[in-house]
Amino acid sequence: MKRIRIIGPAAREPVIFLFITALLALAGLGIHAAAAQTGEGDAMPEAELIVATDIHYIAPALTDHGAYFERMIEGSDGKVMEYIDELTDAFLAEVVDRRPDALILSGDVTFNGARISHEALAAKLRAVADAGVPVLVIPGNHDLENSSAARFEGDGFTRVESVTAAEFAEIYYDFGFAQAISRDAASLSYAAEINPRLRVLMVDVNTADSANRVKPETLAWIEEQLRAAADAGAEVIGVSHQNLYRHNAVIYQGYIMSNADELRALYGKYGVKLNLSGHLHCQHLVTGGVCEIATSSLAVNPCQYGVITFAGGTLTYEAQPVDVSGRAAALGSDNPDLLRFADYAEAFFLHTGRTGVDENDDSDGAALARFFAELNLYYFAGRLDLVDASDPMFALWEDTFGFEGQYILAIRDEAGLDSTRLTIEY
Repeated sequence: MKRIRIIGPAAREPVIFLFITALLALAGLGIHAAAAQTGEGDAMPEAELIVATDIHYIAPALTDHGAYFERMIEGSDGKVMEYIDELTDAFLAEVVDRRPDALILSGDVTFNGARISHEALAAKLRAVADAGVPVLVIPGNHDLENSSAARFEGDGFTRVESVTAAEFAEIYYDFGFAQAISRDAASLSYAAEINPRLRVLMVDVNTADSANRVKPETLAWIEEQLRAAADAGAEVIGVSHQNLYRHNAVIYQGYIMSNADELRALYGKYGVKLNLSGHLHCQHLVTGGVCEIATSSLAVNPCQYGVITFAGGTLTYEAQPVDVSGRAAALGSDNPDLLRFADYAEAFFLHTGRTGVDENDDSDGAALARFFAELNLYYFAGRLDLVDASDPMFALWEDTFGFEGQYILAIRDEAGLDSTRLTIEY
């Protein structure tokens, strides 16, 4: 059995889980552990993957950026929907420039599941595929049969058509489904081969009849794929929209898969070292056992994606902000928001987090609200290493009862954690 060394933040999973995972690995691998050694003498080929999640793309035809739309996005979690088209174009241009071995989109690719948005995004992805970059897509909870799919005009909205799971697979057929070496009959899950030593398992838990839960049939299919990869001497990276772990002590219901323990056990049994997810909108990692990186929403400050590199027997992950300003300047834009996009995205995020707070208010309540927004700035970016756990504002929050106080203190307990980078030795 291969030894795994994690370089980075200390493991945060309970010791009992690590112990159980080790027992499962020792007891369950059996013949497959030996089979996995068949490629042991060969170096892992160098490879680069780009992963992005929660783009929440909305087609320009679905909004006139009128009063209703503006109120809606200002009352949300800081998604830069005003410029989502420009952000998406800048991101995909960077993907084409980098020419990775694959682009992975792990769900919530659309704002509200509108068919028009799916079709418009698929048209953009065509240029990436035509440039020789395979694209792998799975749906998120916003993407299928969404009753909130709408066109926003003036001070209101009208409902528009969403898509079924079958229609999703048809629209994105050339972006993962056609290239799959195996597809699950019970969901939109599929397996893709990056090279003979590396496979990606795209796990869908968003079909209408099994929301947020891996179906028993899908679990059986996943084990078949893990067994086949072990027999071929290939490593596997898991990809899902929802999470395998609790990434926050307070916020986890509806974010972690309801039977995540079953999938973690399978991954532990077959030596899967990494799962990529999203859904939270904030950048966060959990190490120990099967590592998981929840990449932050591309649409939320700092509008970043993950770059995964295999080289010299190691896997490295690093978050990379999209250079919207550079592309805007190259295209001759005179829009100050686009030309200073990092400043715009940060200011918009803070603005949405301080809604209703008068900037001139020097009361304790206003100070607490401003601190809340600024702490979230670091939390969503995955940079809790920039947070001072001894900040006296935490003491004020400690006297605050209810959800918000618990949430703030849960973040304080992780001060020092940099979730934007991780290295795993193979």
